[in-house]
Amino acid sequence: METHLSVHTRRLRLLVAAAALFLATVTPIASVQADTVTSSGARALAWLVKQQQADGGFSNGFTKGSNTGTTADAVVALAAGKVDIATVKSPAGLTPLNYLASKVAAGKLTTGEYAKIAVALEASGRSPRAFGGKDLLTQIENGYNEKTGIIGENVYAHSTALIALADAGAIIPGNAITALLSLQYPTGGWAFMGSGGADVDTTAMAVQALVALGWPANTGPAGRGLGYLHGLQNSDGGFPYQSPSAYGTDSNTNSTGLVAQAIVASGDQPESWAARQGNPLSSIIVLQQASGAFAYQSAYPSDNALATIGAIQALYRYTPAHRP
Repeated sequence: METHLSVHTRRLRLLVAAAALFLATVTPIASVQADTVTSSGARALAWLVKQQQADGGFSNGFTKGSNTGTTADAVVALAAGKVDIATVKSPAGLTPLNYLASKVAAGKLTTGEYAKIAVALEASGRSPRAFGGKDLLTQIENGYNEKTGIIGENVYAHSTALIALADAGAIIPGNAITALLSLQYPTGGWAFMGSGGADVDTTAMAVQALVALGWPANTGPAGRGLGYLHGLQNSDGGFPYQSPSAYGTDSNTNSTGLVAQAIVASGDQPESWAARQGNPLSSIIVLQQASGAFAYQSAYPSDNALATIGAIQALYRYTPAHRP
């Protein structure tokens, strides 16, 4: 027959064991998600490195061979994941920067491409002042249209150019900032071509550009831009390219990734934008494929290079809009 003490001791042990089991099952969500995000990002980086082309660049997945803009974005993604770009070499010994330098030397790039390359160089700790035999900041400034105040071929390129110039401490030409502000819709968003309806991607870039230029992140034009983005968040936590849209409003990795960058630029974290069924990062993670790559949308469950590059930047909480 058990004594009162032995019964008490056994009950105490059971309570301790039960408490330990309970605590094990209520590990803070943020910690679990942090581990998941780190693992997801590492798998995506491993997949991306394997996609490198013989010339050192990366394909956009839609056409054969390397693409300048995609390669620049890939450099940013690799830098976000703390990968030394110099170690990412093709069998021929060429790095992504070798490919980009050859494209700059050859010329005939758009202002938007020069801006993307400058952002990539800044992300990897290199100067855009002398690359491929050119000063990329001068090339960007040459794309300034005095009549419209726009740098480059569209508002997205304009925002990228402003980020590149701001991060390098360069002088912003003429009415470039005024032009960006004037193109903001009453809803708070910006449109790719400046007209035709605001979209998530362009708005996220415009917000980052304003932050890079020193504008307050959560008030004024940038704050209204964030408000526009927040209003388009889907129940899964992700974002569509545009809403309303004749092409549907399902969340996609690219747009969601850009919003995550804008959130980080504002000084916040993507998890704080929680919807009913998830947040921006969780909505991205569920689209990761077995290969480590990401799909563009749940309706298209296949490896997508552009989606993977965007996802990596979001998962590592990277924004090119370095706050002053």
